[in-house]
Amino acid sequence: MKNKDWGCTPQHTIDPYVQVCTEAVENESTFSKFKKDPRYTPILEHVSPEQGNKYIDGISQYDIDEELINKFKENDTVGGSSLVNYDKPYGSISPSTLRYIKNSLDISYFYGEGELNKIVEIGGGYGGLCKSISCLCDFDQYHIYDIDSASKLQQKYLSQFNMDNVVFHTEIDEIKDVDLVVSNYAYSELNGDLQEQYYEKVIKNAKKVYMILNKGEVDREVFLERAKKDFKVRVEQVLDFWPPNGYLFYTTMTRK
Repeated sequence: MKNKDWGCTPQHTIDPYVQVCTEAVENESTFSKFKKDPRYTPILEHVSPEQGNKYIDGISQYDIDEELINKFKENDTVGGSSLVNYDKPYGSISPSTLRYIKNSLDISYFYGEGELNKIVEIGGGYGGLCKSISCLCDFDQYHIYDIDSASKLQQKYLSQFNMDNVVFHTEIDEIKDVDLVVSNYAYSELNGDLQEQYYEKVIKNAKKVYMILNKGEVDREVFLERAKKDFKVRVEQVLDFWPPNGYLFYTTMTRK
């Protein structure tokens, strides 16, 4: 995928993001603190301390112990996370990691019982959600689709945790027999042609789909109408913490 395919994100924001991803792969000093880099934070790692408290409220609905929280906190040991001191059992943790924890728990709850062998994520950031989901389940394969610069950063990042069952895609390769497709924000930020390609080659071949759709360039109703042919679709509208996103649409889909 090319940078211009990222439909609703301004080019002046994409270019510095691509640049810092590339630098982080090639330079250890940049890699050690890329999460704080002002070229990176407009895209990822911009969750505020106050928003972190909101995610804690959501996490508290699940029964997790301090041992599991510490496992999630491994995400903060690489890349220079901005840490905030919260009450026990969280302690010093990145608000962005709290969001990954909440997302991972929601995804796990949605998927329910049964083997989760093949997961696909469309738009993988630096690999934080992949790392967080791995704390909850032993998947056989985790496939991440993204632009080349982000994909290389994901490979470097996840290698720090010896995750060797992740497959990286920079083209929209067709994939079959998928247990779960996940895409938080990224899918709805693609242009219409890419959305259609992803639907036909990836999403349609999944048993279940979990997405957070934001404003996007393409009307989300086009996607939802397409999906209703193949899936039972449930959409929950939520006001996001970050005003530029407006309302978020938490979307879960189960194959008919």
